Amino acid sequence: MTSPVPVVPLRARMLRAAGWLLGGNISSQALRLLSNLILTRLLVPEAFGLVAAVNTLYFALVMFSDLGVWQSVVKSERGTQVRFLGTAWAVQLARGVLLCGVVVLIAAGFQLAGAKDFFGQGTVYADPRLAPMIAVFGVCALLQGFESMKLALAQRELQVAYLSRLEVASQLIATTVTLVLAWVTHSVWSLLVGTLAASAARTVLSHLYLPGAVARPCWDRDCAKEIIGFGKWIFLSSIIGFLAAHGEKLILGATLTTASFGIFSIASTLIMAIMGVYGALNAHIIFSALSESMRTSEQATAKVYGRVQQLADVFLGAMAGGIFMSGHWAVELLYDHRYQDAGWMFQWLGLSLLAVRHQVVEQLMFAKGSPQWVTVSNLLRAISLLLLVPAAYAWGGEKAAVAAVVASQFVSWPVALWFKSRHGLLTWVSERVWLPALGLGMLAGWALDTIILTLMH
Repeated sequence: MTSPVPVVPLRARMLRAAGWLLGGNISSQALRLLSNLILTRLLVPEAFGLVAAVNTLYFALVMFSDLGVWQSVVKSERGTQVRFLGTAWAVQLARGVLLCGVVVLIAAGFQLAGAKDFFGQGTVYADPRLAPMIAVFGVCALLQGFESMKLALAQRELQVAYLSRLEVASQLIATTVTLVLAWVTHSVWSLLVGTLAASAARTVLSHLYLPGAVARPCWDRDCAKEIIGFGKWIFLSSIIGFLAAHGEKLILGATLTTASFGIFSIASTLIMAIMGVYGALNAHIIFSALSESMRTSEQATAKVYGRVQQLADVFLGAMAGGIFMSGHWAVELLYDHRYQDAGWMFQWLGLSLLAVRHQVVEQLMFAKGSPQWVTVSNLLRAISLLLLVPAAYAWGGEKAAVAAVVASQFVSWPVALWFKSRHGLLTWVSERVWLPALGLGMLAGWALDTIILTLMH
């Protein structure tokens, strides 16, 4: 008689997955930071401004076409069935082809607008290199469409070890290609070729490296109805979510010079290195864990939520306080004089880490099948960005605009608090950690700032 396969408790799988994800994400972010430090010595600030603009525009298109295919596989009761996976892949492929066409059309639009002097002289959008660089990203769209559904299955089953190795391998390939080309050519195109190399590596490895059943593209009406029905809210939320998280880049790209926008992108890169760790935990572990607990009981969900919210608050509060008090040293010690203005930007952007503590609640909204509330949260942030950032820039320049970016990230807190209250999750236990963590982080940052100043003198 065959002995039953032991069931590993959710908490143990979460801890193991978190360990792999943190290790992999930290390795990936370290590679990205090392590459960034080297590239700032090989390329001029304008190069980073151009690539930041291209990445922002492309990411906008990706988010604007997001149908939540992965979330559907993770959440659905039949997410492991071959026909469901095949239908999900068919939806993803169609999206990739459509996205590629839209990218090419937008590139043509920028080319025409530039010829007509539509954008202000000297701004990022007026640079003649922008349009052909955007067009290249159409290939990325196709490559992402061909990614295997094994990626979604690995997330569903919390097989984060495989996902972490895949991400690090893709990042290592991209870093190598980018640095070699930048050293040889000193051209901004080295950054784009590296991005293409990363997309190609990720797609190939998703098919050849990850375990799981091989699903072929197919079409099942019931499966498609479930995927698209759930995805319509993801689609709307992703559009507004992009504007909420990155709307300032679209605005500043039309107002800042290419060099200034490049410096802002350096500060954003540093803050995103930290956001990336938190975001990866949210997407790959917290959402999967909350979805599984929802299939058990409400009590289990509340317990899992309370635990992960406290952990998130400790991490985000401490990091926000520390960066606000001493983050400028990261730029002063690591980058040359051309990038020093990124220091104060990094300090202020550090406070936005605290604002995203309620992304845990947003994952719970998804797990409970209520993505419309995420849409409402993102809409509030997007509106505040679109209103406050231009007004602040007109009133006080770059510093006021960056402060407006940070303030806009906090306006959705009332929605999260209301949602938690409605579901009985707004308790002293869930809210008691973030403020002390922020205070301790600020104290540690002040101490670090004092020590470095003493040593420098």
